[in-house]
Amino acid sequence: MAIKDDLKAIVGAGNVLDSPDVIASYSKDCSVEPPGKVTCVVRTKDAHEVQKIIKLANKRKVAVVPRSSGVHFHGNAIPRKGGIILDLAGMNSIKEIDEANLLAHLEVGVTWEQFQNAVLAKGYRSVLPLLPHPQRSVVMDWLEREQPVVQVHEYSEPLLCMQLIWGSGEEFVTGSASINNFREEGCLTDGVSPQGPGPIGFDRLIHGSQGTLGAVTWGIVHLQPLPTITKTKFITTSKVEDAIEPLYKILRRRIGYECLLLNNTSLATILADKWPAQFAELKAKLPAWTAILVIGALKRRPEERIAYQVEALDEIMKSNFPGIKVLDTLPGVAKAGEKISEMLLRPWPKNKTYWKHAYKGSCQDLVFMTTLERVQSFIPAINQVAAKYQYPAGDIGCYVQPVENGRACQLEFNFYFNPKDEAEVARIRELYAAAAAAVFKKGAWFNRPYGSAVADIIYKKYATYAATAKRFKKYADPNNIMNPGNLCF
Repeated sequence: MAIKDDLKAIVGAGNVLDSPDVIASYSKDCSVEPPGKVTCVVRTKDAHEVQKIIKLANKRKVAVVPRSSGVHFHGNAIPRKGGIILDLAGMNSIKEIDEANLLAHLEVGVTWEQFQNAVLAKGYRSVLPLLPHPQRSVVMDWLEREQPVVQVHEYSEPLLCMQLIWGSGEEFVTGSASINNFREEGCLTDGVSPQGPGPIGFDRLIHGSQGTLGAVTWGIVHLQPLPTITKTKFITTSKVEDAIEPLYKILRRRIGYECLLLNNTSLATILADKWPAQFAELKAKLPAWTAILVIGALKRRPEERIAYQVEALDEIMKSNFPGIKVLDTLPGVAKAGEKISEMLLRPWPKNKTYWKHAYKGSCQDLVFMTTLERVQSFIPAINQVAAKYQYPAGDIGCYVQPVENGRACQLEFNFYFNPKDEAEVARIRELYAAAAAAVFKKGAWFNRPYGSAVADIIYKKYATYAATAKRFKKYADPNNIMNPGNLCF
């Protein structure tokens, strides 16, 4: 019997897709990674079907590539050695919103638009990355180590517990959600702790594994109350290094909630409504660098909280950085503070072209971890590589996201390109590989080794780590069926 017939017996004939249009759309994503080969696409409705499919794939020695949502950006869901696309987007149930513990239990196919609308309606919000695509999976973004715009330490790990099906076909649940009667009446555990009750640390193996160890089916994430009032401040500078020490001092005092730093290209891309004229106008008017600080207050004495945080901010800036401007709005943007604080509460609107794709059609992101004081050292290296490939430095977006009160930061460079121009795609692919190599030499820490070029750099450098990862892969996925060819596998 052909494997497609076996798959149809598991999920139904209507959920096994192999038409040329479907195969073409699933064989690529929004990145510059080359397309892969797909045997068929299988749509699942629950974890039991996922488990059956993975066990079947083990028996037939067929590759399986999990795909969680309608849009992917980094090539990690492109089949590099053929096989089955395991489409989990239909597993999109919000199983529970637990207001007492401020958490939500949701399947992997739940999107940012679906989830944030649901929690906002109840007076809460989720911790978010910067303006995520509305069709992206909530659970998968946290698995892929996206960083929240909230830099407070308490919310640095939004994903608490999860369920996955290892490549062997075995079910596994992490953290306190692993108790057999989790969430049943009378059970003392509530799934809020990623640690225990047994050996801890398995969740760290799953984060960033890009479907090479198994398929995650649900997760438990943090919620937060909505602020009663907010106040947005903008710290503007002409050089990135001038913004760093102010950010350190502000974050050490735990002032503000959302905190991020953008260059004028990225900020104009976010704020422009009319393309291309308004984008060019905003980019020219905006300062070279803008730090955005949103100060929020909950129900108890909110005016006092806003007042003392603004006072502390003014004291820091006037005493230490009298030449740096702190603004309540931005040039060319009416009510910028209100607009941005509202934007940061939600994913990107579904009725607008995604902000990273509005400029040229697509975007390749180079993302890594570093510390705030080292940000300035990476920009010349990126500009030098860009010049070699005739990419204008002024067209490069840059986004700095402080992490855990400034302990570290995520640094992201955006290379915008036309996905319909094959020559330009090839050029950006080479640029991306060269840029990754350049920043790696300067100490970039790639906790998200996206793309074959970056993965090759990382795993060749850390051969002992790669060997250990392969040993664990043997246990989790003995027949190497889960997304083979990705990472170091």
